[in-house]
Amino acid sequence: MLKSYKYRVIYDKLKQDIMSQNYSSNEKLPSKRQLAMDYNVSINTVKNAYEQLIAEGYIYTQERQGYFVESLNKLIIQQDSTINGGSALETIDLPFRYSFSHMATDNALFPIDVWSKRLKEAFNLFNKELSEMPDFKGPLELRQSIAQLISYKRGVTCHPEQIIVSSGTTHLLRSLLSLFDQPMRVGIEDPGYARFRQLCLDMNQHVVNIPLDDKGLSIYHLKQQKPDFVITTPSHQFPTGTIMPISRRIELLNWVTEQQRYIIEDDYDSEFKYGTDNIPSLYSLDKNNRVIYLGTFSKTLMPSLRISYMVLPNSLLQEYDKLTERQISDLSSLNAYTLHLFIKSGDYEKYIRKMHHIYSEKHHLFINSLNQTFGDDITIYDMKAGLHFLVKIKTSLSYEEIEKRSKHHRLELYTIQRFTSQDNYYDNSNAKTFVIGIAKIKPEDIQPAIELFKSILI
Repeated sequence: MLKSYKYRVIYDKLKQDIMSQNYSSNEKLPSKRQLAMDYNVSINTVKNAYEQLIAEGYIYTQERQGYFVESLNKLIIQQDSTINGGSALETIDLPFRYSFSHMATDNALFPIDVWSKRLKEAFNLFNKELSEMPDFKGPLELRQSIAQLISYKRGVTCHPEQIIVSSGTTHLLRSLLSLFDQPMRVGIEDPGYARFRQLCLDMNQHVVNIPLDDKGLSIYHLKQQKPDFVITTPSHQFPTGTIMPISRRIELLNWVTEQQRYIIEDDYDSEFKYGTDNIPSLYSLDKNNRVIYLGTFSKTLMPSLRISYMVLPNSLLQEYDKLTERQISDLSSLNAYTLHLFIKSGDYEKYIRKMHHIYSEKHHLFINSLNQTFGDDITIYDMKAGLHFLVKIKTSLSYEEIEKRSKHHRLELYTIQRFTSQDNYYDNSNAKTFVIGIAKIKPEDIQPAIELFKSILI
C-alpha cells in the first residue's frame, strides 16, 4: 500500500533510476496511463510526479509524444563517502485483496456527516480552548463524558481527575512506567499484545512472560515470577479470546492486593459481546485500588482517530500529576472535543448498537464459512466476543511459508507467532494457529477470502 504523498514515491523512484543511469539520455519514459496501472494510482498522481521531475530538470516533454530523460552526466561518488539519512524511498506494497486483520475496523457505515457536524460544533463551542495549550490529561469535558460512559458500560466508577486521555494505549503505558526511577518487573500474557512487550523492552523494563491456561493468565506462573505490574486482557484475552472467569479474577485481585502490586487491565474491545451481556471489568471488582484501567476508541470508532484513555488509582495519581505537569499532550484537542460531543449527544451509543449488529452478523458468517470450507481440518476457538477469534488448521506448511504465500496472494493474515515470546511456541508440524479478524472484510467477500485462505494452506 502506498504511504504518504503517493506522487513522491513515483517521483523518488524515477529520479533514482535516472541518476543511476538506468535510463539512457533522451529515452522515452512510460506513459502516464501505464505508470498509473503499475502503481495502482490515478493518472493525476503520475502527472504530478512527472511535473516535479520536469521542474527539477530531470526530464522534458514533447507535445503528443510523451516524456523523455534529459541528457545528464553521471554524478561522481567517492568510494569512502557516506550518505546520511537513509533512502528516500518508501516500501511499495500492492493493496490486499482481502483482510483478516485484527487491528482494523469497518468504516463503511461510520456516520461521517454526524461526526463532521459535531466537529463544527466543537470548533465553535471550544474555540478559545482550541487556541490554547491543552491539558496534558485531555479536555475535562471529554474526561467527564468518558467517566459517565465507562461507569454505565463497564462498571468503572472514577472521577474525571483520574482519567488521562492520550493518542494511544502504548503512550499511556509509557507514561505510567516513567513514574518509577528504576525498571519494573512487568508481567505480560504469553501469547499477548506484542506492542506492549516491545515497548517494555525498549524502556529497559524487566519483562516476564506469563503463560496462559484455560482460565486465562496463569496464577501459578504469576506467583513464581512476581511482577510489579501485570498486563492482562480479562474480558477477551488477546489474542486467544479466553474470557477470565470470576474465580480467576478473584485470585488475581487477591494476589496483587496481598503483594501490593498492580494490574493493568487492557479492556480493548469489550463493547462487542455476542449472545450474552458484556463481561464486567476487573476494575469494577477491585476494592483496594490495585487496578489501572486502559480503554480505547480504536475498536469502536477507528484506529486512526488515536484516542485512548487510562484510569489511575488515587495511589498513583499524585505522582503522575507531578511528572506530567510541564509536559505537552500529544492528543488532537479538536478530535477530543468532537468525541465529547459525539458521546454526549447519544451519537456514540447509536453507532455502537449499529456496529454490534453488523459485527455479530459477520462473526456468524465467518464461523459458518470456515466450518463448511475446512470441515474436520479446523478447530475454532470462538468465545463470541470482540472483533477476532483464533483458529487452528491442519497444514504441513511452516508459518514462514504461509506468511510468504499469503503476501503473494494479497491476503492480510496474522499467525499466532506474532504474539508469542518464543518463535516455535506454536510451531506444530501438522497444524498452525491464526488470528482471524472479522471487521475489515465485506460480508460478500468472506467466502471467497476463506477459499483463498484454504488454497494458500495446501
